[in-house]
Amino acid sequence: MDKSKIMQRLMATFLEELEEYVRSFNQDLLALEKNPPPEEQAQRFKTLFRTAHSLKGAARAVNVDPIEAACHSLEEILVSVRDGERFLGQEVFALLFAAVDAFEEAGMRLREQQDLADAPLAALLPRLEAACRGAALPAVEKAPSAPKQPVPAQHDAQARVEAPVAASLPTGAENIWDGGAGSTSVRVAAEKLDSLLARVGELQVAQRRIEARATDLLGLQDLVAQWKSDWKRVDHFFGKAPRAADSAADRGTPALTKRVAKTLRQAGENLRLLDKALERLALTMTSDSRLLDQVTRPLDDDVRRIRMLPFADACAGLDRMIRDLAQTMNKDVEFNIEGGAVELDRSILEGLKDPLRHLVRNALDHGIELPAERLRARKPARATIRISAALRGSQVEITVADDGRGIDLGNVRAQARRHKIEEPADDRELARLIFQPGFSTASIITDVSGRGVGLDVVKNAAESLHGTVDLSFTVGLGTRFILTVPLTLTTLRAVLVRAGGRTCAFAGANVQRMVKARVSDIRTVSGREILTCDGVPLPLAVLGSILDPRFVLEATHDGLSIVIVASGARRVAFIVDEVLTEQEILIKNLGTRIRRVPLVAGATLLPSGQIALVLNAANLMRTVLREGGVPTARRPIQAATPVAVRKRLLIVEDSMTTRTLMKSILEAAGFEIATAVDGQAAWHDLQHAQFDLVVSDVDMPNMDGFDLTAAIRASQPHAEMPVILVTARESEADKARGIEVGANAYLVKSGFDQRNLLETIHQML
Repeated sequence: MDKSKIMQRLMATFLEELEEYVRSFNQDLLALEKNPPPEEQAQRFKTLFRTAHSLKGAARAVNVDPIEAACHSLEEILVSVRDGERFLGQEVFALLFAAVDAFEEAGMRLREQQDLADAPLAALLPRLEAACRGAALPAVEKAPSAPKQPVPAQHDAQARVEAPVAASLPTGAENIWDGGAGSTSVRVAAEKLDSLLARVGELQVAQRRIEARATDLLGLQDLVAQWKSDWKRVDHFFGKAPRAADSAADRGTPALTKRVAKTLRQAGENLRLLDKALERLALTMTSDSRLLDQVTRPLDDDVRRIRMLPFADACAGLDRMIRDLAQTMNKDVEFNIEGGAVELDRSILEGLKDPLRHLVRNALDHGIELPAERLRARKPARATIRISAALRGSQVEITVADDGRGIDLGNVRAQARRHKIEEPADDRELARLIFQPGFSTASIITDVSGRGVGLDVVKNAAESLHGTVDLSFTVGLGTRFILTVPLTLTTLRAVLVRAGGRTCAFAGANVQRMVKARVSDIRTVSGREILTCDGVPLPLAVLGSILDPRFVLEATHDGLSIVIVASGARRVAFIVDEVLTEQEILIKNLGTRIRRVPLVAGATLLPSGQIALVLNAANLMRTVLREGGVPTARRPIQAATPVAVRKRLLIVEDSMTTRTLMKSILEAAGFEIATAVDGQAAWHDLQHAQFDLVVSDVDMPNMDGFDLTAAIRASQPHAEMPVILVTARESEADKARGIEVGANAYLVKSGFDQRNLLETIHQML
């Protein structure tokens, strides 16, 4: 292997280690900032030294001089603290945290093979070197903070971090660098584990197919047994015939009859041999199937255990994020994790990171009050955010709780009216409106929240993991968000059904029950089909018609097979052709070509060799429930569903290339498209034709996208028409302007993704 490839491998390993070092730095600095007991201080400080020293050596090995120099300066600063020459005050912590952030940013640049000459780390090096020389620490640049609020003395952050730690720290280098036993762990790329698990899954499918063939052989044995029984009756008849024929005058017939009888006896013997051979083959296949199962099942368990990671890994970085945001907002927050040792599959863990970040930011911005406000409410000035994980059978229940102000239902109700969303009568259902796309109760839009995407992202992420999200709250005392997800995404307990001639699978966790119903049990309310189950009316839909609009369901004398599917607190009854069975299945993704199929979460290969689609229950329910929870009319038993009228869209774009590209994309997606070269032309078209949605650029001659949107909102006939702005403007001010004039979505061209555009359009229509 040449030197360049060796360096590439070393760099890849270094970048993985850098992430761990950054995590370790943050954990130890956050712990020291809370001024822990002397014993913990000494241990944390020792770990800081070791991390800085190890990172310095790793950076030297891959020739990343800025990180090596920064780590050397960090060691010098830590030594000065150890020797009592400097206190761990806020200035020192600010500098150390800035260095950790610079390391993280440098890692991102190195992954993209970018130079570090103009990186934040390069700008920070002179400050670190000055601090090593004993100079006064320069101020570290911070994001603008909110207006200061008084904080009670007993919770003053400065008081917590100014305590000297030198007395309890190790004094000799031998105490700083001593380590434990060498690690026995091996670093393995996640892609290799995924590939290994896929191969094991294929082995399991092969084992199940062998098991199914063994069952087929048993059926074949039964057929041969029936054949033997039929043959015995024939043999009994022909066995008597030769003896009767011997006394007859006609001597030709007995010879023929004897030959027939002999042939039948040979056939009978062959049947007996065939029966024995089939019996031996069935026993052998059953034995082979069991042996293969004994090998593959433990192997599958071992690979899955390797993929399992502690829940605490999903929370990595949240403590630092909470610390920084709390300081920016002048809030005092304690963060706790419970159940961090609960293990989940790596793919589930990765899928939880974004939802947890959104929920924590939401708690900080919307839930947690300022210290003075908390004291007035007779609550501790320091708030608490707690994340916990607990096993619930084959699922994990994750709770993000705060002791803040709870949910302001009056504000939610006002926002629902502004968005023209029907208000549920139940308070909990009303609170669940915060999961709607674009719904926000923030009074202003900030870089933390207010755009109405946070909790919608949480809901979508939970559903993509075959899970659910729910909430509970007490006004003035706090809010709890509960995420329920499976332990793994690779296997699933599923209910197999046949719908529209296809075999499909529902996740067992989503299937509440299965019932039989008659056509007469179905009621029509306001043009919508309803099935009453246990006294509760449920919206009804034909699953086959959703998957294929041409499908026509025919009622049978046995009645209708109904599967009641639940996602969160909502339920929908689906009519299926038949319910087949419940079994464990192995889920495979759909590949890159058809990855984004909204109604399908994956596929599975059945023992019969047939492919069954694994349905996305949450998205299926969205096709039945109109936004806000109102059932959508869908006739369960009727003639072929008429082809839906194509939606008509207006594209407003002054660039011919972009206009042509978007027109092609949207026409391929089944929309009828009209175009306009600027806002003025679009406004003229809107006065003379009907459109369902407008997609517009912002920077255009005559009338820009902002003015066009404002005009649409001010026009009574078009006030409710969805408007999507697709623009090169990326600033927060421009986004705020887009929201101010009434745009429903603001997509930036630099990150343009046609799937994102199509999903946004489908969501609004």
